[in-house]
Amino acid sequence: MSDLSLFLLRYGEIGTKSSNIRKHFEDILIQNMERTFLNEGEELITEKKGMGRIFAHTDPKNSYLFSRTFGLVSYSEAESFTTDLDEMIKRARKFAENISGTFAVRARRVGEHEFGSQEVEAKVGEAVLEANPELTVDLDRPEEEFHIEIRHSDTYVFTDIQEAPGGLPVGSQGKVAAVVEDELDFLSAWLMMRRGARLYVISKNRESVERLRRWDVSLKELEYAEDISSIDFPEHIKALVLGETLEDYSPIDIDMMVVRPLIGFTDERIENTLSFIERLEEK
Repeated sequence: MSDLSLFLLRYGEIGTKSSNIRKHFEDILIQNMERTFLNEGEELITEKKGMGRIFAHTDPKNSYLFSRTFGLVSYSEAESFTTDLDEMIKRARKFAENISGTFAVRARRVGEHEFGSQEVEAKVGEAVLEANPELTVDLDRPEEEFHIEIRHSDTYVFTDIQEAPGGLPVGSQGKVAAVVEDELDFLSAWLMMRRGARLYVISKNRESVERLRRWDVSLKELEYAEDISSIDFPEHIKALVLGETLEDYSPIDIDMMVVRPLIGFTDERIENTLSFIERLEEK
């Protein structure tokens, strides 16, 4: 593990569930991550460290895979040490040597300590200014940030937060089939995956299928048919997903729930969501 870096992984909606459901969803999330890394032939070692946080060890070059993990909202490469205010100040001084412009110190704390979060921010911020007097504090829109997360006897420091898709881990909800031929179909399928659905794709568009597979290495496919109503769907598939908006809505004669995730989306929201997906895929 000495050659691997530590990553602090954050989830959002999972944390709103009851303790039993949360634990179940955490397990699915970790299994999905391990499956994704294994599919790339890369090593991932995970451990739970309290509500809202999972910690993982991997090579930094693999961290982009966290950006394609439904259930995670963000992640950071971090350093850890036994909680000690002097050590926090020491790390902050090193941070100050390599930056310029404006900065802020952000501290979060869980557990009982001899100091509060604001006290940590003040003392560490003072140490940063002593180490580099050319810097300026800006708590609203700083150019650089030094984050300190204190969790009982362990402290984690990091300077960067990378975004992830959020939502629920794939496989935590039911199974759905999705017709995927164009960009709107892709977006609808992606949104259902983000809600935790396991996807069965119906498509002749190999590019779209492989693009979705980057988000779920266990993606399933059903045999394509021009007439969707002629497909013999397995019983465990509970709904059919289509990429129609309100403008191009058309009824379909099929004995199954039909879901149209984009039915209430504006053009702006569609473009913003597609841009968000593309930003994550570029990592």
